[in-house]
Amino acid sequence: MKKIVLICFGKLKTPGIEDAVAEFTKRLSGYTKFSCVEMKSTQSPEKDEAMILELLQSQSFKNNHARTPQVWALDETGKAMKTTQWSSEFTEIQDRGSGELVFILGGSYGLSEKILKMSNKLVSFGPQTLSHELARLVLVEQLYRALSFSAGHPYHHEG
Repeated sequence: MKKIVLICFGKLKTPGIEDAVAEFTKRLSGYTKFSCVEMKSTQSPEKDEAMILELLQSQSFKNNHARTPQVWALDETGKAMKTTQWSSEFTEIQDRGSGELVFILGGSYGLSEKILKMSNKLVSFGPQTLSHELARLVLVEQLYRALSFSAGHPYHHEG
């Protein structure tokens, strides 16, 4: 995977979670160019939508992407996937697509219907509700796990 961008709302404030996200972000650098765009939530999915669309359509964002990246939104209505499925999807994007992926993690009020519909894939971490910070940690760990699995690294053990 060439590049992964995470668009999310809010800063990490919990020290243990902040450290863990930093650690997995550092580990990701061995497999992909990873960046995170933290936005301030408006407490309204529709207003947050405008900020997301403005970012995705901005010239600076477009200049940093060779082709149109895949957009995956994290949402409770999405599909839960095994690590091996994440890995296969990433390989497909790398081989047949732009090799670039944008994740959108909404604020505490979720994502607007328009953002969900424009996304190439909706992904869920299961039926439970996670805090924004915890969902972000789970995402970066899962990205690391799937990419290291693709590279043949022994980090992932499935059983």
